[in-house]
Amino acid sequence: GQHPISVTIGPSGKFAYVVLLSNDLSVYAINRTTGTLTSVGTAEKAGQHPISVTIGPSGKFAYGVNLLSNDISVYAINQITGALTFVQAVVKTQVRHPASVTIGPSGKFAYVANPSSNDISVYAINRTTGTLTSVGTAEKVRLVASVTIDPSGKFAYVTNFFSNDISVYAINQITGGITRKRKE
Repeated sequence: GQHPISVTIGPSGKFAYVVLLSNDLSVYAINRTTGTLTSVGTAEKAGQHPISVTIGPSGKFAYGVNLLSNDISVYAINQITGALTFVQAVVKTQVRHPASVTIGPSGKFAYVANPSSNDISVYAINRTTGTLTSVGTAEKVRLVASVTIDPSGKFAYVTNFFSNDISVYAINQITGGITRKRKE
């Protein structure tokens, strides 16, 4: 596809999911011997201008943020073909232009970096349906660009584009909420 911007591989290692600036989310099967990719197809259009995609640790659901429609698309993953089926669009109207999404290792919470509102949105994940429910947002940071969770699930790391630092957050294991500990 034209202008790939983000790629992630599901936990099974069988499929790669690629966000294209041409407004597509493409799926590729991975040859586990050679590493080559074979197109499986594209996901049903669910939002405008997808920018980032991640796969939950169960490998059953994909989550993509859409820059222009200001929402998060939730997809069910076909475990045999890797194909994506649209499940839900989560619209958070006070947020403009979400930039990245990540899922904690427990698979219970999703975190979305929102540069225009300078915060991180936190969502609880329904493990059966993959749907998201808002838990809240973290305190303001200056032009948050990306968020990731450490493998223990205890800490979130957030890049701050203009202040040239990384904020470290503690994650509440019950609610998924995050509280800033310090800047690096």
